[in-house]
Amino acid sequence: MDPVKVGIFVVAFLLLLLLGRKLSSSSESTMITPPPGSRIDEPAVVAAPRTTGKEPAVVGADLPFPIHIPEIKRDADGRYNRPEFLNYYFEETDLVRGPENPAAFYDDFYLLVRDIENDHTALYKYFVATPAGLQKAMDDEHLPALYLEEQALIVPRWDVPLILDTAVKDIMKSYTEGKPPEDTHALPGDDDSSKTG
Repeated sequence: MDPVKVGIFVVAFLLLLLLGRKLSSSSESTMITPPPGSRIDEPAVVAAPRTTGKEPAVVGADLPFPIHIPEIKRDADGRYNRPEFLNYYFEETDLVRGPENPAAFYDDFYLLVRDIENDHTALYKYFVATPAGLQKAMDDEHLPALYLEEQALIVPRWDVPLILDTAVKDIMKSYTEGKPPEDTHALPGDDDSSKTG
């Protein structure tokens, strides 16, 4: 990527971060929603999602990470095995309170990561819903059909660890694509203990 574009994105990110903090410190929280798409290379927002109450919404950075993920390791080629997971949140739903009906909900889920190798941040977006939540979305929007253009996670009910685990595994899979598995060797039957010199 062009260094000028990276610089512009970093400056825009910092300005939006400052704006988000300024807006979140006021009595009513607001959020500038990122453009549609499953992966956004220039995160528009790192701030908390909108809430209707006086209390600010709880985001993942405020909570212990509820799932186990492997430690970040660097291989001999200088590549890392995974990105650093910085934050996660729903656009409308508070992570602690959850939706009104855990069996019938839909919301956009965001996961902010940082690629350690080049210090690049990315914001992943997933549409998360239950089967009854899909029907609710269609009814709320008066849609005859629902086309899911972005990445979608369909879950049986509200379950933050399950939603986060599924999104993290998807990101880690895409993060390591193109990288050969660690246990492959140049010759069939060749292993590290039989190599010389």
